[in-house]
Amino acid sequence: MNGRMGAVVLAAAVWCVCVAGGESPAFADDPAVLEKLNALGERSAVLLGKIKVEPAGVEKYHGALKNGPGRRDYGNKLVYAADRGTALYCGANHASPHRLNDVWEFHLASNTWRMICAPGGDATRLRGMQNEAKKAKDAIEKGTDVEKNKAELEKQEAAIKAWYAHVAVKDGYLQDTTNGGPVGPWHTWDGVTYDEKSKRLYWAVLDSDNFKEEKHRVHRSLTRSYAQVTGQDPEALVGQLKPGSSMYYYDLEKGRWFKQLGAEPFPIMRGMGGTLNYIPDLDKTVWYACVGNTPGGYDEGMWAYDAKTNAWENVVPGPTTNGLMRQKKAPSEEIQAAYSVKHKKLVVVNKEMTFTFEFSSKTWTRVADNPGHGYDSHSVFAYDSNADVCLLLSKKGGQWSKEPWTLAAYDIGKDAWEVVEVQGQALHQDDPEKAWLSEQRAGYYDPKLNVFVIYYGRSGQTFVYRHRAAQK
Repeated sequence: MNGRMGAVVLAAAVWCVCVAGGESPAFADDPAVLEKLNALGERSAVLLGKIKVEPAGVEKYHGALKNGPGRRDYGNKLVYAADRGTALYCGANHASPHRLNDVWEFHLASNTWRMICAPGGDATRLRGMQNEAKKAKDAIEKGTDVEKNKAELEKQEAAIKAWYAHVAVKDGYLQDTTNGGPVGPWHTWDGVTYDEKSKRLYWAVLDSDNFKEEKHRVHRSLTRSYAQVTGQDPEALVGQLKPGSSMYYYDLEKGRWFKQLGAEPFPIMRGMGGTLNYIPDLDKTVWYACVGNTPGGYDEGMWAYDAKTNAWENVVPGPTTNGLMRQKKAPSEEIQAAYSVKHKKLVVVNKEMTFTFEFSSKTWTRVADNPGHGYDSHSVFAYDSNADVCLLLSKKGGQWSKEPWTLAAYDIGKDAWEVVEVQGQALHQDDPEKAWLSEQRAGYYDPKLNVFVIYYGRSGQTFVYRHRAAQK
């Protein structure tokens, strides 16, 4: 096999997907896709074209799913599952077009997205009904079209109650009984990862109860709202909740979501803009958040979760991390991270800054600044294990910048960044005058086929880049 063929094997294996209720068909490789991948040279890119979406008719859950899951708000990270040869994805939007708890799987060799966990209720729809009910109630109190608004209020309250028909306090937490998932999730940021040992997809949902102040306890508040709508005793239901973190996991073998429950201590895990990463050589999942946009304010730091013992450990205390962050010696919020087993370092991009964390010494180091802008709302960041570089797709200046999209590579061993001159297919550029129509990007590095994969969520196309030919 020559260098241009990279790591692609024409007879690539197909993968079986376990879903609730049985197994879905194995993915069938697309010869046209493999031909493009095999022909791809170093530092070259190609557009694979329109993705396929399975199962047929999946848009019945929401019209926006016709091009696959779409890029969920601030959820720019797909996570590769080596045992499946696919990338997994989940996450919720802040509001539009929906807030779902579904799970998807992407198979590169066939350029196919497959929903492997159907969503329960759309929390955006619930919020819409709640807003309409409030408007009607306010109008009644003001004496405006009282009879008309009484009818509207009754209509919306009935619809809200019907929405909650798929919700219950069960197994120690408030859940969507459709799939065991979270009720009313929102932004995901960099908070998703895959534990290859336990075969779990982890999601930092952030509905945390781990605050001292009752007013900030999110999961308990959601439970009380559910109880009030359904005519149950709020405090009796809250009493059924079990201690746990706000990390949920989708069990690929059982085909459903679970909330991580257990014994203290727990991370507060409410910091928006944090990152969640499975560290394979430690067989632990690490949560890091050092942010200032959390109700009540707190120091989170770094925590590690061990699935074998179902226990959390505070690796670096929050106050220590907070002090380093203020000195720009540790990353703050809105970050993206990638882990290198070779170097045993977690690499983090934080706007123009780059940091590494070594678990052996539990220390952060600020390294060379990146030439782009690492920001979880728009950039894509991943570790290319074949080329031994971290790849960052971004544009200098941030989300609303009119600068062009660029690709940069970080050599961990040399502590050096370079802007890559991409051969072949050019990077897609957004219209600087129509930022609201910008292409939505999410991605990952596929070690099996040796390409950096970018999913264009708005148009439903796949773009791939190969940095270096496969090493023998």
